[in-house]
Amino acid sequence: MKTTRTSTFVRALLFTSASVIALALSAGSTQARTDFGVRGGTYSDVNEPFLGAEALFEVGTTKRWFGNPNLEHAFADSGDLTTVSFDFHYDFPGGQPYTFWAGAGPTLIFRDRSRPGFEDRSDTGVNLVLGLGAKTGDVRPYGQMKVIVANDSEAVLGVGVRF
Repeated sequence: MKTTRTSTFVRALLFTSASVIALALSAGSTQARTDFGVRGGTYSDVNEPFLGAEALFEVGTTKRWFGNPNLEHAFADSGDLTTVSFDFHYDFPGGQPYTFWAGAGPTLIFRDRSRPGFEDRSDTGVNLVLGLGAKTGDVRPYGQMKVIVANDSEAVLGVGVRF
């Protein structure tokens, strides 16, 4: 029973932390715009869909570096997987209506194993990301590939929209 309470507490703490970070980042500067987004896709190891939320904000004045804190939750039969990440990425120059980016960032991984004989675990890792997405518009679709380098490494494919 303690594991279930601890897992629920950790999830509530993660959600609250992500919300506070997103709020703090959005209230930071009147010049800087913070975008929010939702995403979905699949994690290779659990072969189940995930849903996520993110914030995106400029870092510096070059309009090329971005901070991207995000939260993803995969719904797996073998137990849920939740990641909380703070990625940074660089948008490569280009004159197209879309942009290509690459980046990295730290991540926390929480596995809630629901099968008997498996324990809940947490781990730290590093995300390596590549993405392609629209640069302009009120709703901007994108796609992203991510590799999580950790004790249990993962490959992740996702699509999302930012607004």
